[in-house]
Amino acid sequence: MSLHLSLDAYEIAARMALEDGGQLVIFVSFPSAGVTYDEILGREVFLFDQAGIAAWQIDPERGTTEGRTHEFDRTIPTTEPFVTVWQANGLAYASRMNGDTFRIDMETGVGTYSGWART
Repeated sequence: MSLHLSLDAYEIAARMALEDGGQLVIFVSFPSAGVTYDEILGREVFLFDQAGIAAWQIDPERGTTEGRTHEFDRTIPTTEPFVTVWQANGLAYASRMNGDTFRIDMETGVGTYSGWART
């Protein structure tokens, strides 16, 4: 599924190259004071294939910890921005600014809460 989005649609905050030539990209959703890109806020992670075509935008599990000392609460909606992506043991992860970390299903873009990490 193409999202009709190019790599230059927004400023890039972070990217991670993938073995297949694609890349995970985090766009900046709040480029300046008083300016936010609501259409990507809280869902800034995209998968681009090797041709630069967007395959999906992350679909994170609803909820937040509101910080490392709280349990993940699925009843609290959030648009906390994603700030980093990485791979470990063959799996892809993305973390929000507050440390909430999600394992990413690379086929669908679904993000499942996996714990808290210092970002």
